[in-house]
Amino acid sequence: MKKFRLLLATLTLATLPSLAHADFAEGAHQFKTDVKTAGKETGHAIGNAGHAVAHGARTAGHAVARTTRHGYYATKRWVKEKT
Repeated sequence: MKKFRLLLATLTLATLPSLAHADFAEGAHQFKTDVKTAGKETGHAIGNAGHAVAHGARTAGHAVARTTRHGYYATKRWVKEKT
């Protein structure tokens, strides 16, 4: 009976590290997956922000061009009327 308990204790202690290692490996894999997902989401957010800034800049540029064109033709008409 004493040998059986000793054998059982030895087997139990021998299997615990492998179970702990498997649990650790699973946790590490989950952490790696979470970090990759967070990185991708951050990259997409930065890309979307860049697109928004570019769209705003393009819209502002078009507004300046439109206003400049309008001012040019208004000035041209005014000069034509005065001469």
